[in-house]
Amino acid sequence: MAAQLMRALVLGLILAAPLAQAENLLTPWTAGPPSGEWSTPWKLADIPKLKPSERSLVELDGQSVLRIKADAAAGGLVHPLSLSGDQAWQLNWQWRTEQKLDKARFATREGDDYAARVYVLLDYPLDSLSFVTRQKLRLARTFFDPDLPAATLSYVWDNREAPGTHARSAYTETVEMHVLRGPDAPLGEWLEESRDLRADATAAFGSAPRKILGVVFAADSDNTGESVTSYFATPQLRHAP
Repeated sequence: MAAQLMRALVLGLILAAPLAQAENLLTPWTAGPPSGEWSTPWKLADIPKLKPSERSLVELDGQSVLRIKADAAAGGLVHPLSLSGDQAWQLNWQWRTEQKLDKARFATREGDDYAARVYVLLDYPLDSLSFVTRQKLRLARTFFDPDLPAATLSYVWDNREAPGTHARSAYTETVEMHVLRGPDAPLGEWLEESRDLRADATAAFGSAPRKILGVVFAADSDNTGESVTSYFATPQLRHAP
């Protein structure tokens, strides 16, 4: 009987291990404006000198979701992290947008606006970057933000380019942009996304990152001066199966 009990306990631990690894590492949105402060550790992510987007927690289709309204504005909501980048992480979320940005142009400075976008902030050793990029990053960290990531994945909802299109940002070579939804994506409907962060980072920057520093949900229309309202729901970050 004791041996059978021990085998049962061991089997239970083995079966429970994948469940523990599958824990969601992103805190659910349980509180936020207009009724209160954002659920810890979520916090506003604004861009200096730009009008901030309106971010609030609303009830939509029976769930609490993040609403971002960008009226010639930019900004998002960030969840800080400190995760080993060489592990397989899977990021899932739902999003929907109510309007298209007519004037936006993918990967251009004058049209660098997106109805919805998700950033994944990555840390790489400085010596893995080009000399020019290292110098720019050091200056930016010194004068603007000491926590500026070395690289970023940016998943976007674009108005013109087809899903699968990717390019470096027009502003910096440290941001790799992926179009997940294009002009044929339906408006006003929830769409689901799932990304293998290690695979995407390796494809974009040549190797897995040292760390994953955070995830940002955002919308921006500061370059085109347009207005857009988008929603995000059920953000999840788990060990990839």
